[in-house]
Amino acid sequence: MGANIIVGGFWGDEAKGLVRAWQTYQHHALGVFRGCGGSNPEHGLFFNNDYIKVNQLPLGFILQQCPIGIGPGTAVDPDKFLAEVRRFRLAPEQARVDYRCPIITRENIQEEIGSASMNAIGSTMSGTGIAMSHAALRTAPIARDMPELQPYLEDVVLMANSLAAEGTISLESTQGTFLSRYHGDYPNVTSVDVTAPSAVAGVGLNWRTVENVIVCVKALPTREGTGPMGDVEEFTFEEMERLGILEYSSIVDPLTGKHQVRRKARGIDYSLLKRIIMVNGANQVALTFAEQVDPGITGAVRWSQLTPMVKDLVSEIEKQTGVEVTLINTGKQWSSMVSKHDDLPPIE
Repeated sequence: MGANIIVGGFWGDEAKGLVRAWQTYQHHALGVFRGCGGSNPEHGLFFNNDYIKVNQLPLGFILQQCPIGIGPGTAVDPDKFLAEVRRFRLAPEQARVDYRCPIITRENIQEEIGSASMNAIGSTMSGTGIAMSHAALRTAPIARDMPELQPYLEDVVLMANSLAAEGTISLESTQGTFLSRYHGDYPNVTSVDVTAPSAVAGVGLNWRTVENVIVCVKALPTREGTGPMGDVEEFTFEEMERLGILEYSSIVDPLTGKHQVRRKARGIDYSLLKRIIMVNGANQVALTFAEQVDPGITGAVRWSQLTPMVKDLVSEIEKQTGVEVTLINTGKQWSSMVSKHDDLPPIE
């Protein structure tokens, strides 16, 4: 019983949604919750040939079909929330919004679009930052003020703590530790803290119920836009293209109209990873995009299918951090996941 928290290491885009969905399914979670951020992240996974993504909802429900709770620390865009509820055919009792959630308005979005500072940092222009600033000034509307949200309103704090007393629940953070407004390269950061303590506070969960904090670590960390990537050298665009490891951002370049290419480090900066683990209190690591280090493991679902190169990387992470790598993501498909422990069989 208790809570498992998924947080992002480095600068986001670490397949948190995939890891959370897999974990929620494997542990038969009773509920999945969001506690920070707003409608600015994109969490997605590949299911067969389809890419399924969400911005407002936590993605963890997608395989388990468990109740969803959006905690009071999360800003809500009613239009995006209701669109995702309709897309996944969720009944009101399946998708609950805390009545204290600050609301993202259309005016917030337009203000961000017209903001030079938001454009400079590569904002998703979701309105989350402006909404959070209005919440801090106590001028933002909240969920209980919105007629269209009335069927979905809930005391999510009570909901989360009640379910955590009955069994396992999942908490999903957003973006990456070094995009946190507290811990990142200011001003190239998001509008809130995105570490495990803030996810807990944003749901209102009793911290004593937390069982595991799982940090998602990309085998080759990426970053969008400006800002440093530690002391690790970066791949050039040409090298990424030649190796087939290009990744495209969800952010569209306003000048070209094309999706930006994510910058990619050649490896993991362990001094930064140690700090990530310290700040989040992580006791597990999920290594993601491991197939980019060695394409030979693509689609692996068993430990015995991992190559020496990937096993060496796992060993190095554990040696450097003292934290166990319990999950290895080996490809785009949702089922491409290896568990280090026999009590969690692979999904085939």
